Amino acid sequence: MEWNNYRPDDLIFREGDASEAAYLIVSGSVRIVKGYGTDKPKEIAVVGAGEYVGEMGAIDNVPRSASAVAQGQVVCAPVTPADFMDMLRKNPDEAIDLLKILFQRLREANRRLAEIEQTGQG
Repeated sequence: MEWNNYRPDDLIFREGDASEAAYLIVSGSVRIVKGYGTDKPKEIAVVGAGEYVGEMGAIDNVPRSASAVAQGQVVCAPVTPADFMDMLRKNPDEAIDLLKILFQRLREANRRLAEIEQTGQG
């Protein structure tokens, strides 16, 4: 498996780009940011070793919904959409674990949205 090395603040992928791979984080952590490079970026998650980033695009082939930025030194293994889908088909337990992570992220996003709506802060 090929590994990519990133330095602190390196851009792994940019919001709006085509989804050409998911990335398994081998070491380090990655910030997921909406509006990266704008005057009002919003960090929506920090993902660590053993987790995937960019997995949504590997499943549905839709442009990136957020940017991924290295937080410190990061090593990632890119996984093609075909390999990612193959892994999910052959490893139902891993597919279920991924679904749990995605649901957790969705719940957190919903919680943050409700908090923003209540406080009127964006």
